[in-house]
Amino acid sequence: MSPFRQSYRTRLSVLLFASLCIPTSLFARAQVVYLEGDVTIERRGQVADADFGDAVMEGDRVRTGARSTVIIDLGSAGELKLRADSEVVIEENRVREATVGLEHGGLFSRVRSSYEGRFRVRTDTVVAGVRGTEFFTAFGRTIDDRPDLWLCVETGEVLVEVPEAGASQLVRAGEGINILAGTQLTTPRRYRWTLELNWNMDPDAGPVFDTTDLDQAYGDLLDQDYD
Repeated sequence: MSPFRQSYRTRLSVLLFASLCIPTSLFARAQVVYLEGDVTIERRGQVADADFGDAVMEGDRVRTGARSTVIIDLGSAGELKLRADSEVVIEENRVREATVGLEHGGLFSRVRSSYEGRFRVRTDTVVAGVRGTEFFTAFGRTIDDRPDLWLCVETGEVLVEVPEAGASQLVRAGEGINILAGTQLTTPRRYRWTLELNWNMDPDAGPVFDTTDLDQAYGDLLDQDYD
C-alpha cells in the first residue's frame, strides 16, 4: 500500500489548514487512474511508489521509469499521460487554472472541451496554452545547454509562446513544431512521426503505452528544420 494512503490523516489536516486561506471550491481533485511499471510521486521531499487511486496534489512531482507510464486524471481540466523516463510537476490544478511543468521526457495532454479555465504546459523557456484539445510535448537533444522541445497537436489548437524571445506560434490539429534550444520557434508542419504516437488514454480501448521511437522522430525534425 502506498505510504500516501497511510498518511491520509496528516494530509487531511494540511488540507483543512490550507482551506482557511484558499476556498476549497477552487481546487480540482486529481488522481492516478492507470499506471504501468515504475511510477513515483514526490511530495514535500518524500518519495513513494504510486498506486491506483492515489491523490495527486499541487506541488507533487510525478516520475516514470523505463518501460513505465502513468495516466493522471486532473478532474475538470482533463488528463495527462507520461511516457517512460519522464517527470512533471503539478504546479496548479484549480477549477479554472491548471499548469503542468514538464521537467523532462514526454507528456500527452488531453484537455476537456467542457473546461472553461486555462490549461498550460510549461518548461523553463516555453509555455503552451490550450482549450479543449489533445497535444504531445517532449524534450529532444540539448543544444547550447538547452534541449529542443517538440510539440504536436492531435485535435484543437495550441498557442506556443517563448516569453523571453517575445515570440509565439499557433499550432493546429495535425501539425507539429520544433522549438530549437527552447527559444527559436520553427514553422508548424505535418511530420510523419506524429502519426505513430499512441494517444489512447483508455485502457479498456487498448494499449496506452507509447512506443514511438523519438530518436527517429528527431531525425525527421532535423531533415526538415536544418535544411
